Parts: sequence; C-alpha cells; structure tokens
Amino acid sequence: ALVASQRAGIDLNWDTAQAIDLAGRDVLDAVRTSVYPKVIDCPDPKRTTGTLDAVAGDGIQLCARARVTVRTNIAQLIGGATEETVIARVGQGIVQAIGSTPSYKKVLENPDFISKIVLSQGLEGNTAYEIVSIDIADIDVGENIGARLMADQAEADMRVAQAKAEQLRADQT
Repeated sequence: ALVASQRAGIDLNWDTAQAIDLAGRDVLDAVRTSVYPKVIDCPDPKRTTGTLDAVAGDGIQLCARARVTVRTNIAQLIGGATEETVIARVGQGIVQAIGSTPSYKKVLENPDFISKIVLSQGLEGNTAYEIVSIDIADIDVGENIGARLMADQAEADMRVAQAKAEQLRADQT
C-alpha cells in the first residue's frame, strides 16, 4: 500500500497506514479508491430493492436512483464516516431537493439540476470520502399524492356534511 501510494503521489506515511489498518480499514483498497474513484449506488441495492421516493411541490411522487462516484480522502479515513453514511446523506439530499422543486416536470426535464443541488450541499464533511459526482441513474413518476390527499379530504368533508344533515333532520323531528 505504501509503495502504491508513493507511485500515485499520495502522501501516506507508515504511521498513517498503521492507524488506517487499526481502524479496521483496508489500506490498499483505500489507496486504490483514492487513485481510481469507485461508484456506489444510492440506495444500496444490497440493503434494499427500493428507490428514493420524494414528493415534488405539485404533489407528484418521484422515485429515483442515483450513482455516486467517490474517492477516498486519506486524511479523513481514520474516524471518518463510512460509505453507508455517504449513501444516507446523498439519499437525504436527493429527497430534499426533489421536495423543494415546485413541479415534478422540472426534475424530469433536467435531472442534473438535482445532482447540482446535492453536490453543492457539501455532504462529504467528516466522511472518509470525497464525492466526485452524483448522477441520477433512474427517475420514475410514482403516485399523484396531492390528488389522493385532496380526494381523501373531499371524502372527509362529505362525511361531515352528511353527519350535519342527519343532525338537522333529527333536530326537526
């Protein structure tokens, strides 16, 4: 690992390599990922088969998957948060960005818009990785949550009106 880091021009001394190893991390893998960034899926397909679901401002649900390219940050590797934290933060950022968009159409027209918003949030703070890029791999339209909520509200209003009408009939007799 030390030889590979020297050849790659990465500043890694023996003490740092030992500390990385004692922290339970693979030193050679860390050096490789620092030189050749790796791609991680968000959400992690090993843990879930789902998507990142968010509702845009107009009530339309969007289901997204992203691919995050990361490079090891050797200086933060010891004590830095892991890949799972990066996945969680990016997922939260995507959901938040979609939720703050006024219309689902804007997201579908330009998915890179979401990537740029998430990248600008500096999510890699205190993690073992530097986020190189975030690419929206897939985005699908889900349910019309807004319409469903309006229909549920209309049904509730109708029940209240029926109850009041029955109360009036009962009072008149």
